[in-house]
Amino acid sequence: MKRSSLLVAVALTTVGFSSSLLAEVYVGGKLGLGLLDDACSASGPCDDDAFGYGAYGGYHFTERWGLELGFDSIGEFESSHSYNGTTKYVDSRLTALSLAPRYTFSATDTIDIFLKAGAAYMDYSSANDTVFTAGLGSELSFSDNLALRLEYQYFDDIDDSYIYDLSSHFISLGLTYTFGSASKAAAPAAVVAEEVIQEPEPEKQMAEPIEEPMENKPMEPVVKQDKAQSHQNLFKNNGSELAPESHAELDSIAAILVEHPQANVNIVGHTDSSGSEAYNQKISEDRANAVSDYLQEKGVKESQINASGEGESNPIATNKTAEGRSANRRVDIDIPNFEY
Repeated sequence: MKRSSLLVAVALTTVGFSSSLLAEVYVGGKLGLGLLDDACSASGPCDDDAFGYGAYGGYHFTERWGLELGFDSIGEFESSHSYNGTTKYVDSRLTALSLAPRYTFSATDTIDIFLKAGAAYMDYSSANDTVFTAGLGSELSFSDNLALRLEYQYFDDIDDSYIYDLSSHFISLGLTYTFGSASKAAAPAAVVAEEVIQEPEPEKQMAEPIEEPMENKPMEPVVKQDKAQSHQNLFKNNGSELAPESHAELDSIAAILVEHPQANVNIVGHTDSSGSEAYNQKISEDRANAVSDYLQEKGVKESQINASGEGESNPIATNKTAEGRSANRRVDIDIPNFEY
């Protein structure tokens, strides 16, 4: 009886970002609504809300921590201020140049939440002041590079000889572009199928060699090895639905299992550490089950398949870099030895 040793190791590269838009340089632009507090301390013209715009850029030094530089034109405002019996009217644009450390965590596989707090240089008419600023926002990933950003930022108490305790708020909607995100999908593993056919145990040597017909002679040892590079983005972005590019790889695995119904396959899903542990466990199971369902659609028996997920518990690389997280987002497929 021939023994075949088959091992198929597949790392199905997925894009998460959340999600993930971490450890890289990013830039963005935004539009929003600016508001002033205590802008009308004296009677007179007052317009304390206006449309504004802004731009920002930053860099994440680790998976969670980064630094962000922003410029905000919060709006064109009219305000009135009293000082020592004198009233001053201001009609000017309020701008802010800010620098703040940023902390990011993943709420889901597609949504990041961030907090930032730092300093901002404010300019409003003749008032120039450096103030405390803080922001809260979220980013929804559309692709490896692009995310929708919703943000609230607070600027505290501009002061000069007339203006006192003039705080401002900016609520904005923007788009973030992350450079270098192609590296997230740059670690596709190969699909390796190796078949080793061993010749049967030799018969006891006879005194006289007997010439056998060709068809009865034992086969010479044959080693067959096929390698094909895995496609990228085998799961659709931030989900467990297989992308069309994955079908060719999985079809070759299904062909082996259909041809050899005595063979079994182990499918194990893995994630990086972005997001909660419970969510990562679920998404790893969903991705393993997606591979299982596809193989069954191609004729593989359910009894041949063992699908499970290990979440973030079994990384093969560091989660502190985009490349490492990309390698950890995978589905391993193993066909143990079987006889035929």
